[in-house]
Amino acid sequence: MFLTILLILKIGLFVYLTRIEYNQILIFLVGSLITLFFFTLIYFSNNSKKQTLAFSFYNIISAIMFVDTLYYHYFNSLPSITLISQMGQVAAVGDSVKELLNPLNILFLADIPFLFVYSSKKKKKIKREGKVYNRKFRIGVPGGIGLVTAIIFLITYSLGYGTALEKQELYTYHFKDFGNIFKSDIVAEGEEDFSIKEISDKNQLPLRGNSSNEEKKHNGIGKDKNLIVIQVEALQNFVVNNYYEGQEITPNINKLIKDQSSIYFDNYYQLVGRGNTSDAEFVSQNSLYPTIKDGSYALYEDNTFHGLPWILRDEGYTSWVFHGYEPEFWNRDKAYPKQGFERFINKEDFNVEKIIGFGLIDEEFFKQSIPYIKEMGEPFYSFMITLTSHTPFNMPEYLHVLNIKEEHKGTMFANYLQSIHYADKAIGEFIEELKKEGFYENTVIALYGDHSALHCTNEENKKIMTEYLGHKYDYQDVMNIPLIVHVPGQDINETISTVGSQLDFLPTMLNIMGLENEKGIMFGIDLLNSTDSLVAQQNYLPTGSYFDNEKQFIMAGDGIYDHSRCQDLKTRKPIELEKAKENYEKTIREINLSNYILENNLIEELVNGSGKIEIKEEMN
Repeated sequence: MFLTILLILKIGLFVYLTRIEYNQILIFLVGSLITLFFFTLIYFSNNSKKQTLAFSFYNIISAIMFVDTLYYHYFNSLPSITLISQMGQVAAVGDSVKELLNPLNILFLADIPFLFVYSSKKKKKIKREGKVYNRKFRIGVPGGIGLVTAIIFLITYSLGYGTALEKQELYTYHFKDFGNIFKSDIVAEGEEDFSIKEISDKNQLPLRGNSSNEEKKHNGIGKDKNLIVIQVEALQNFVVNNYYEGQEITPNINKLIKDQSSIYFDNYYQLVGRGNTSDAEFVSQNSLYPTIKDGSYALYEDNTFHGLPWILRDEGYTSWVFHGYEPEFWNRDKAYPKQGFERFINKEDFNVEKIIGFGLIDEEFFKQSIPYIKEMGEPFYSFMITLTSHTPFNMPEYLHVLNIKEEHKGTMFANYLQSIHYADKAIGEFIEELKKEGFYENTVIALYGDHSALHCTNEENKKIMTEYLGHKYDYQDVMNIPLIVHVPGQDINETISTVGSQLDFLPTMLNIMGLENEKGIMFGIDLLNSTDSLVAQQNYLPTGSYFDNEKQFIMAGDGIYDHSRCQDLKTRKPIELEKAKENYEKTIREINLSNYILENNLIEELVNGSGKIEIKEEMN
C-alpha cells in the first residue's frame, strides 16, 4: 500500500509538471486507478516475488515519469518510445540535459534508494510471516478496480474526452504510443478518410509550389553561381538587427542584411520534428514535412529524394555537406548519400583541438572548411552546419564579449547572447575569407537558423524575454528564425514579411538559382512569388498548430479543438476559433500526405519512373 500511495502522489506531480490545462481531475483519476489496478494484480497474486515485482513496477513508472517530464519541459510534448533509438546521443548533449533538471523532476527518482532498503525489509518480513491471501478476495479486488477503470474509460470516450487521455494521461499515452509501433503508416490526429487525389492531382507537382519560372520576381539572379548555405545553430530572429544595452548582438549578420545585395525574410519559422537540427536540414533540403515518429534521417535513411543537392548535381554542381561533429550523430553519415551529398566533411576530417560544447568551434570550422571548398571545384554547393551556439550556450570566459547586466549574469538568456555573438563573429570572418580566396563575388550565400534557443516553457526565459521584447514571449517569438539570402552584384535590398518556414527554403532558392524541381515534390512555396503561407507545426506545438499570414493557431494539448487558442499575428489579440478551422484541417491533410509519401517512398517513382505518382491505395 505504501508504494501505491507514493506512486499516486507522483501521478499528481506528473499532471502538474506536464501543465495539463483541462480535465486534470479526470486524468489524475484514471492514472491513479490504473496504478491501483497494477499494484493489486501484483500484491494479490500467488507470485512469491510480489514485493520485487511491485518495487520494479514502481521504479519503471517513476523513471518513465522522470523522462517524460524532462522531455516535456523542453519539447512541450511527451516522448515517443521510438526515441529510444536516440538514447545513444544523450551523452553528447549531457550539458543540455542538465539544464532541464529541476528539484521537482528529481522527486520522481530521489526516493528510490531509500525505498530499496524498505522493499528489502518488506520482502524479508513477508517471507518470514509466510502470508497467504484468500483466493476469492485476491481475484475480486483487481477485478473490481479494473471494472471501475473500464467504466470511466467508456464514459470518457463516449463524452468525447478520449483524446485528452490519449495525449496527456501517462498510461493511456504510452499504451497507444507502443501500439503505434506496429502500424505501417503514420496518421495525424483529426484525419478524415480521403485519398491522395483529393489533396492534389497526381500530375500537378509541386503540391503547393509555383508554376513556371517565367516572369517570377528575382528569378535566376543567382544562376550558375556557387551556393553556400549556412544553417546556424539556435539562431532566433529576435537577435537580428537588435541590441543589448547598446551593444549590437549580430553585427555581421546585420551587415549582410543591410548590403544592397540581400533579401531578408523576417517572418520565417522553424519546422522541425523529433530530429531537431537534422530535421531542419531535411525539411530545408527537400521541402517535405519531418516525421514525429523519429528523426527523419533515421526513419527514411533508405528513401529516394530529389531535393536541393540532387537538383544542383543535375546542373553540374558538386554537393558537399560540412559539420564539425561525429558523422554518425543523427544518422547523418548514412542519410546524406540518399539526400544527394557526394561527400560529408565531418569531425574526422578536421583538426579538432578547439572544442566548445560537443564539437569543433565555429571559427575553426569555417577556417578549416576553406581548403575543402577550394577542392570542390566550381560550381559547388556547400551546406554548412554550425555548432558552437548549441544549448546550454556555455562559452569560456575569454570569449564573452558582451557586457551583461548584473541581474542577467548566469542566465540562459545572457549565455545565449554571448554564444550567438560569437557565432556571428565566425560567420563574418568566413565571409572575409571567401573574399580573399576569390569565391565571394560568384557565390550566393544563404543563412538561416535551425531552431529556437530560448523556450517559453522555461519560466526564467519567459520572464526575461518578455521584459526584453516588451511583449509576452510566446511561440510566435520562439519559433521565429531568420532567413537571409545574399547575392553579390545584385542591386536588391528587401525585407520579405510573407510568413514562411524551412519548408519554403527549397522552392525559394530554386527560383533564385533559376532552376525547377522536375522530379520531386515540394510542399513549400516560393516566398518571393507567393503568399499562400502555411507553417504547419507538429513538434514543440501539438499537431494541427500553424502560422499563416494573419494568425497563430495553437492546438490544445488535449487534442480538443474548442480548447485551442488563436491570435492575430501582428496585434496578438484573440481571434475566433472558427476562423482558424479551414487552415487547421489543411494542416492535418498536408502532414498526413507528406507522411504517406515518405512511408511509401513515392518520390522514387518520380525519380526513376515516368515522373508521375501512381495511386495504388487510398489513405484511410
